[in-house]
Amino acid sequence: MRGHLLGARRRRIVNDFVVAGATTSASAISYDPADATTFRRLCSYGAIVADGDGRYHLDPARLHAFRGAVRKRAAAVATASGVLASAAAAMTVFALAE
Repeated sequence: MRGHLLGARRRRIVNDFVVAGATTSASAISYDPADATTFRRLCSYGAIVADGDGRYHLDPARLHAFRGAVRKRAAAVATASGVLASAAAAMTVFALAE
């Protein structure tokens, strides 16, 4: 559930920039985020670029890379969870068989 909320917050911020047309430094906007943590994370990855004087723009290429990194991390967690669940099931079966 937590990942879903983070994704929704990220989408809301990205949508604000897209709707404002702030996708280049020439179209940068002032932005006061409701969720500063998610905003800072997008900035630290380079998906949101600070142009100075409190103005920002969205970098679509870096956003795409950021989304790819998030997907890879989620896939790794899902795979690890599946392996752990399988191991736990196998241990339970062996314990019951003794």
